[in-house]
Formats: sequence, structure tokens, C-alpha cells
Amino acid sequence: MADETTPPVAPEQPPSPASPFNADGTLVENWHTLAPEGYEHLREDKTLPRIKKFWDLSSSYVNVRKQVPLDKMPRPNDNFSEADWDEFYKAGGRPDTAQDYNIKKPEDFPEEYWVQDNADKYQEVFHKLGINKKQSDALVALNNEMTLAAIKDIEQQEEMEFTTLKDNLRKKWGRAFDQNTHLGDIAIEKGAKGDEGFKERLIEKINKDPDLIEYSANLGSLFSEHGIFEDTKIPTPSDIQKQINELRADPRFLSKEKSIRQPLIDQINRLTEQMLKDKAG
Repeated sequence: MADETTPPVAPEQPPSPASPFNADGTLVENWHTLAPEGYEHLREDKTLPRIKKFWDLSSSYVNVRKQVPLDKMPRPNDNFSEADWDEFYKAGGRPDTAQDYNIKKPEDFPEEYWVQDNADKYQEVFHKLGINKKQSDALVALNNEMTLAAIKDIEQQEEMEFTTLKDNLRKKWGRAFDQNTHLGDIAIEKGAKGDEGFKERLIEKINKDPDLIEYSANLGSLFSEHGIFEDTKIPTPSDIQKQINELRADPRFLSKEKSIRQPLIDQINRLTEQMLKDKAG
């Protein structure tokens, strides 16, 4: 008796992707519309349908490569992939890693203004943008030059402001300027309590700020008034003005008798002359 066993059924195979080629090797009609995932941009291209044979495609490629040698990169376009960009940047001289830019503080750049973390961030951006080492060096040099110029402008402005404030202090104190700064030095000496390092740091800070110079002088004056130390006091223009005001308030200044009034007038004139001289510097 014949074996009536049903032969096994082979598992169903997934359909093969459509081939762009006919049996004779020619390209099928609208072969470019069969482009797989990742090449979707080819499906809508209007120039590809004119290519009918694989050899035509090969010939076109050879002609293009003759016009664009293998050691030349094509111009970037909207269809550039990440790999295309990487090749383009590499051909343009981009370093292999961001750290290869090796941005470091120049020797003439002030330490207090250099931030290495910022330099590292620039390296990351340069690498992402595909900048080569020569370009990065030029950009960093320009940035450093502009930063140094800005720092110099700030320092000059601060110096001008300091000079103006100190000149105002000289006019305010007149002949008493040296005396008052000496009183300030004594106040610093007392406050430092023998610590020379602390004293030097105080002097350095105070001498950069006219307000602190005046503050230390006021402290020194208070110490002198309370007998903490003795010091001959030279009157400031404001002290002289106070004396003038007191003389003018003296009843004798309003006397009708010239012999009584004149000594006060002479004294006021001397004080006024001295005050103007002190203010003139």
C-alpha cells in the first residue's frame, strides 16, 4: 500500500526585498523608488530615472570622480549624514578629539582672569563645529587679545577714579593730608597688634581705596583725641572754616568801633588765605 503520509510543509519565508534589476541586468522602471530605509531621499530624485542600466550608473560615478578626485571632499549639502560631516571635518584638519586643541593659559595672561573650565568648553564647541587647529588657535588668540584689552581699560578706569578721589581727599585735608595719613598709619599699626603680615595686607588694601584712607585717618584722629597716642594736629580746610565761622559769630565782629572789629577781620583774612592755599594744594 502506498504511503499516504502528508509531506512536511516548509516554513513560509519573508518576502525578499524588491530588486532594482531585471533578469538581463537592466534597471527596472522607477528603480530608484525601491531605495531602502536610510536612502529615502533617492526615491524622489528626478535625475535617477534617466539611468537605465547598472553600467550607465557606474560610468556616471567614474565621470564624477574624475571631476572630484578621491582626495577631495564634496561640498556639504542637505543630504550629508553624520558620517559625511565627520569625513568632511577630518579632511579639513579637525583634531581627533577636543582635547587635541590643547588650549592653555598664555604666559602673559593674568592668572586671576584665566578659567580653564571655559577653555575646555571652547574645545568641545570647536570640535563639534569641525574647526581645525589653526583656526582654533587664531580664535583663541583673538579672544585673549580682546580680553586683555578689556582688562587694561578697566584697570585704567579704576586708576583714574582712584586718582580723582585721592585728589579730592588732598583738597579736603589741605596741609593736613600728610598728617592725617600718618594718623591712619598709626591706627593700622595699633589694629594689627604687632602682626607684620596682617599689617602689610591692610596697608596694601587701604592704599587702593581713598575711602579706606580717610576711614583709617579718622580712627587715628579719634585715638589721638582720646590720648591713645599724641600727635600735633594740623588744621584741615574744614577746621579753618570752623574757626572763621566762630570769629564771624563773635560780637566784636559786629562792633562799630574799627579798632575792636579790625583784629578779627585780619585774622579771618589770614585764615581764608591759608584755607584757599591748602585747597589749591
